[in-house]
Amino acid sequence: MSEPVHQDHQDGGSSGQFRTLGTLPALALVAGSMLGIGIFISPPEVAAHVSGSLPFMLMWLLGGLAALFGALSLAELGAMMPRDGGDYAYLRQSWGPGVAFAAGWLQLLAIFPGSLASVAVATAKYQLPTLLGEGMAEPLAVGGLSIPASHLWAAVIIIALTAINHVGVKVSGVVQVLVTSVPLAVLLITSLIVLLHYEPAAGAIEAAPGIAPVEPGEEPTALALAQAYLPVYFAYSGWNAAIYVGGEIKDPARNLPRALVGGTAAVTGLYLMLCVGFLAVFSLEGLAGVGEAGTAAAQAMFGPVGVTVVTGLIVLAMIGSLNGSVLTGSRIAFAMGKQGDCARAAGELHPRFATPVIALWMQCGIALALLFLDLVIFGDGLDTLIAYTSSAMLITGTLTVLAVVILRRRMPDLPRPYKTWFYPLPPALYALSSVLVLVLLAQQGDPSVWIAGGWFAGALLFYRLFRSAAPASPDAERGRDAADVLPSGR
Repeated sequence: MSEPVHQDHQDGGSSGQFRTLGTLPALALVAGSMLGIGIFISPPEVAAHVSGSLPFMLMWLLGGLAALFGALSLAELGAMMPRDGGDYAYLRQSWGPGVAFAAGWLQLLAIFPGSLASVAVATAKYQLPTLLGEGMAEPLAVGGLSIPASHLWAAVIIIALTAINHVGVKVSGVVQVLVTSVPLAVLLITSLIVLLHYEPAAGAIEAAPGIAPVEPGEEPTALALAQAYLPVYFAYSGWNAAIYVGGEIKDPARNLPRALVGGTAAVTGLYLMLCVGFLAVFSLEGLAGVGEAGTAAAQAMFGPVGVTVVTGLIVLAMIGSLNGSVLTGSRIAFAMGKQGDCARAAGELHPRFATPVIALWMQCGIALALLFLDLVIFGDGLDTLIAYTSSAMLITGTLTVLAVVILRRRMPDLPRPYKTWFYPLPPALYALSSVLVLVLLAQQGDPSVWIAGGWFAGALLFYRLFRSAAPASPDAERGRDAADVLPSGR
């Protein structure tokens, strides 16, 4: 049974937070969360799984359309229920508290910490040595154990950004605008330069040893396409970032849809231009072997000086992506803490900064634990981290997008300041593509899918056995456990 819903307060939701994020910071949050390391490390992996430039571009177009379908769907939920915690709140209303509990823990254990760990490691591994010198790549010896520099600096980055978000969401919002707008603009200009002036043959590179791309003309298997889709989906992740801070966005009925749809569309356009640019600089086979496409393309186009400039911009973009993940992911633990589905302390705000500091540092701790486990189990397996995170995203994203359909049927009379365009096509097409990829990967025994699915199933079983009969939280007893709903006309 769904819980009661209550009215939103323009000065702050029931959580006691104030709405301090305007249109630009909300838009920058979505764009910055999306514009991560994925667009630079995923194209080579995708190129290795497809048979030509057209299938390569179609894969990125499909990923962008899926993200846009998801954004169109969640814009309706975000405008209707602008409360921190995002899809956790939507899932409670639609699928019920058990699914919300399981999805919330999957996000706490995989999606946001996994994104933080993956992007931070990739940034420290590929960009920092290029920008600051090869000394940044020297491992650190601790008690006979050699810690890769990529993991060490990744930990420093995660801790530093968590500290910034500890101080306040307004400070974090300013940082987000600065580190998103500059690289976004310059990368767009660089893409235009490549498309208009660069000669493809000058930068052609042969595939690296160990890379076995699909031969031109050879039809890739359905499994190969599914494996190519995971890094694409990871690159587009972040399209839903604004819903996690819905309780802190001004005039959410207008600004949430603008941020979700506008930010997703802008980054999708940029990604397609960048991918065309990569194909212009490298052959498809060469792209499969470059490792990290952004720095390699800068080297081929502009030489050492260009590499430094472009790498600096990529680092800024990565900081924006990481900052967005820190800001949004902590709101899941915050929302769950208020329900008693997580440690109660996670649902409390700092008396001075009004930020969920326990939730922030809990997320930081899990991300650091994933860094350690990555070293111990996989030995710096960045691809494994990305696949694990992406599989979990596909599971929770599908459930959340389908919540639009469920709530249209269950609560048809609730005020909806924004309605999904072309409904029901966006949620239906998003869910269909995600389920198809998950089924194909699961049939082939892909470990990332089974681990992510196992976490979800285990959390759901735990809820059924131990949590379903637990007494309601004080917030729930006061009817405050459902997401805020804006009154009509706002």
